[in-house]
Amino acid sequence: MRNRILGVALAAGVLIAAGPAIASADTAGGTGGTGGWTPVTYTARDYAAGNVCSFELKEDFPTQGVEERIVAAYPDGSPLRTDFRGPLIARFTNVATGAQVEGDLSGAGTLYNLPDKSSLWTIPDNFGLTVHAGDPYHAQGEYVLSGGSVVSVSPTDQIAVLYQAKATDVCAELS
Repeated sequence: MRNRILGVALAAGVLIAAGPAIASADTAGGTGGTGGWTPVTYTARDYAAGNVCSFELKEDFPTQGVEERIVAAYPDGSPLRTDFRGPLIARFTNVATGAQVEGDLSGAGTLYNLPDKSSLWTIPDNFGLTVHAGDPYHAQGEYVLSGGSVVSVSPTDQIAVLYQAKATDVCAELS
């Protein structure tokens, strides 16, 4: 049902950032599209103080098992729709204090790469959202979105959160 609602929102013209998303439940089985599921590897990230949080933030991924599958492609072969699924745990560290929290980014989701070079993420589960300083549409920070979200990313990487059930502010938790 949730996928139908998100599909209706997309069809109505609703338009999502961060690293790879995660797979819609109605497409989680089988191969289809231009191939089967392939593993995604997430690398550690380090954000200077003031870029995402007021302090230097490190992010690593102690649990990874995300897979992606291109479901639809443009005539040139570039992905139009990519589904993601699987477990992903992020560990966030305030470098100055050593304080750490973990965020469960596991689940499923879909990334739509639109012709104008913007993207739309529909995530019925969990999602990590990194917003850098200077984004005019959303406060900078590191967020764990859970319970469903729809996020639009402009061609210039500006983020608009169109729907979110719950957001955890990682920077606030580590301050």
